[in-house]
Amino acid sequence: MIKGCANILNFEELVYPAFIKQNDEERYDVYFPTLFPESGWDFPLCWGETKLIAIKNAKKDLAYSLAGFLYDNEELPKPIPIQSNDLSQGMELVDVKTSFEPYAEEIQEHLKYRHWHIHYYAEEYEEEIEAIGYKNDQGKWDIQFGDYSEEEEILFFDSSHRKNPEWPFNMILFSVHTRSEAQEKFNQFIEKVVIKHRTSNEWLERKKDRLKFEKKNNKIMFKSINDLVKIGHISAMEAAILKKEVTDPDFSFF
Repeated sequence: MIKGCANILNFEELVYPAFIKQNDEERYDVYFPTLFPESGWDFPLCWGETKLIAIKNAKKDLAYSLAGFLYDNEELPKPIPIQSNDLSQGMELVDVKTSFEPYAEEIQEHLKYRHWHIHYYAEEYEEEIEAIGYKNDQGKWDIQFGDYSEEEEILFFDSSHRKNPEWPFNMILFSVHTRSEAQEKFNQFIEKVVIKHRTSNEWLERKKDRLKFEKKNNKIMFKSINDLVKIGHISAMEAAILKKEVTDPDFSFF
């Protein structure tokens, strides 16, 4: 049994509305806009070479997604119907039926490694600060933070904080029930502690480290792209576009 799960993942048969649409590569994409309100209209949950395969894949991926909501201590989204007047040409409404039982072992194994990242962008310093959430044996999420120096450890933390015995440099800031609670408390920690105590020199060193890492990572990515050109998997034009996307996250060819 995975951490903090008990039997909460064992949901019965559920039905969620979706739409299926053929993409430019003639594959069939399945979208769940009521399951993922922020991204479900634009990004498919799964796809298949045929409609039948796409829907079969959707049943499995829907079960994984619902189990993820429950594992994260979130309520399942309501299966609100998709209105036909919200659809455009080429979109076909489908109801996808799934349950936990057919995929139970796979889901349990998959969730063992589940974790999530929360971020805070320090606009003044143009730096993003990150923490990671891991589920503990009590079913809550330990929010772990490792972005601090030896000098900052004394300034940032007190007796209420504890280190992760497996990764001693990771300090457990707090334990929470949900991701939204984690984000709120992390924002407060950054604003009241990190930004208050971190020196200009520390910010500068972090920026240098980040730029050094990005340069090294870009070099690796460029080599991989060049190798794809050499073996004929992509054209020189496609390689140029990929390299531009590596160096400029805001760039989009489409």
